Amino acid sequence: MSANNPPGPIRVVLCDDHDLFRHGLAEMLSTAEDIEVVGEANTHDRALAAVSRERPDVVLLDLEMPAGRAEETMQRMLQLPRPPRVVIVTMHDEPSLVRRFIGGGASAYLAKSASLEELLHTVRNAAAGPRSTPRDDGARFAPQEESTDLEGRADSLSRRELEIVLQAARGMSNQQIAASLHLSEATVKRHLANIYSKMRVNSRTEATQMALARGWISGFEVYEDYDTDTQGRPDRER
Repeated sequence: MSANNPPGPIRVVLCDDHDLFRHGLAEMLSTAEDIEVVGEANTHDRALAAVSRERPDVVLLDLEMPAGRAEETMQRMLQLPRPPRVVIVTMHDEPSLVRRFIGGGASAYLAKSASLEELLHTVRNAAAGPRSTPRDDGARFAPQEESTDLEGRADSLSRRELEIVLQAARGMSNQQIAASLHLSEATVKRHLANIYSKMRVNSRTEATQMALARGWISGFEVYEDYDTDTQGRPDRER
């Protein structure tokens, strides 16, 4: 277990104005023995109150709650004496949003279409990560050792993200990547959004060019034993 993992269950506060979705998240998280939902909120004010009161390890924060701004709410959470790790939850997979919130201190970005496995993985990874530290101007950013300046660090991308970069380099569409890796197309889009944010790029072309230039993937990997059938799926038996 990582030294950053909190002792006992991971304490989570859920912030979403859609009661059915929020209760569904709570039910999903309740299936994990190492995660405990300690609070729920359906407005920004109640979210801040719940986080201040419960001092959770992780907050799942809806990007589109009414009567407030998620970015401001996240910053106020990160300015607490014991700031939580904030996971932004949204229906949108826009790279610009990912970059903005990850750059502002969010620990992760999760699509509302995510599977149970992805939800639990994201919460556990967020809980295991370092907390943000305050700056003199009150802004919150990731600690220096967690900088998004990759400088040749392939380990800044997860194994799954590197697989997706490789498939993208092979010219595969999101649908083809999803079929190849047994994922949903929405999950592939979410991974690509996270990849773009981490690599500070805006397209799969930029991502694959950077990955090739830095040696994270090689031309040999892209073309070795790779062919496609008439539907564009990889075929390694030819």
